[in-house]
Amino acid sequence: MFVLDLIPAPTLRDVADILFLTFVTYQLYVWFRETRALRVLIGLLVLGAIYSLAKMWGFFLTTRVFQILWQVLLILLLILFQSEIRQVLEKVSPLRFLRTRKRSFHGAFVKSLIRTVFELADEKTGALIVLVRNDNPDEFIHSGHTIMALPESSLIKTIFSRHTPAHDGAIILSQDYITQMGCVLPLSEKKGIPEQYGTRHRAAVGISEKTDAVCIVVSEERSEVSTVTAGEIKTWEEPEHLAKQLKDWLGITESPSVKPKEYLKLAFVKNWGAKLGALAMVSVAWLILASQQEVKIDMIAQVKHVNIPAELILGPHSAKSVSLTLSGSRNSIKALKAQGVGVYVDLERLSSGTHQILLSAKNIDLPLGISVNNVRPKSIRINLEPLKKKVR
Repeated sequence: MFVLDLIPAPTLRDVADILFLTFVTYQLYVWFRETRALRVLIGLLVLGAIYSLAKMWGFFLTTRVFQILWQVLLILLLILFQSEIRQVLEKVSPLRFLRTRKRSFHGAFVKSLIRTVFELADEKTGALIVLVRNDNPDEFIHSGHTIMALPESSLIKTIFSRHTPAHDGAIILSQDYITQMGCVLPLSEKKGIPEQYGTRHRAAVGISEKTDAVCIVVSEERSEVSTVTAGEIKTWEEPEHLAKQLKDWLGITESPSVKPKEYLKLAFVKNWGAKLGALAMVSVAWLILASQQEVKIDMIAQVKHVNIPAELILGPHSAKSVSLTLSGSRNSIKALKAQGVGVYVDLERLSSGTHQILLSAKNIDLPLGISVNNVRPKSIRINLEPLKKKVR
């Protein structure tokens, strides 16, 4: 029961704090999932747990070494994961949500484009087509040739013909035009991509992780058409289904609205294991850190008079209590409230009469880890009267 008593009871503010940090933790997991950054984040969490335990147990040397290492690790992380950090900052930027969503395509070419990519698949001709939406992919594109042409079927087939020098690269479509061809895209470092997917698919995943582009990939080995959005690969067998989905992605058709009830259900049910794990991890961290959190408390303490001279007694006008402001860890304060606090005043050298005693932390007996922030009043009045002897 004593251990349970030391477990801090969360307030409404604490619950809101835990839920918010759970949301942030889950979002970080989603953004970094299946990348090398996720493994580093897990390693940092383990190191953070070791550091917290070392600090809690008073391991001075270990704590000091970790404090120095954190500074070095921060610089290394900024250098090694600048791309991932930039993506996260872009995703949380309010400008991303405030900007107007333009329609980059008018849809007249969609039917022709879908027919073309399925014909390329039948001819076992590989292709990689990037359809730009809101994010500008120029900084991630290497090499390539700038053009400005309508995406006609004959031109697309010519570009991806084995006899064309630029056939291994990607073409970029924006505002109903082919703007670049023969482009080299960044390859994804995502783990778990099936082995049957080659360089084109990995490049499509890479650019879709860094921008909101829609990629169409034609596999020359398997004669199949795939799309890649937000790092997810999907294979299509029916041109009509792909055309409908592509129009939806490009904002040519309105997406069906999701009812609030269905949205809430999806928010809790989807990836419930990862969400529950994030909640458990944050809750454990809160339990560990909350017990060490420094809190302040105001309390009334009784004045305890000690060493009263034998020939004197305490007068009725002597101070009997004072107000204290104490600070310490949450667990220490909780244990202190149960046992109470006394303010001790030594009267050994006082004579009969009224005295003003200046109070300080020395007058208060407190356990280790609890400190006195304020004493009110700063001084108390003590009245000593002669002991009246009984007349026989």
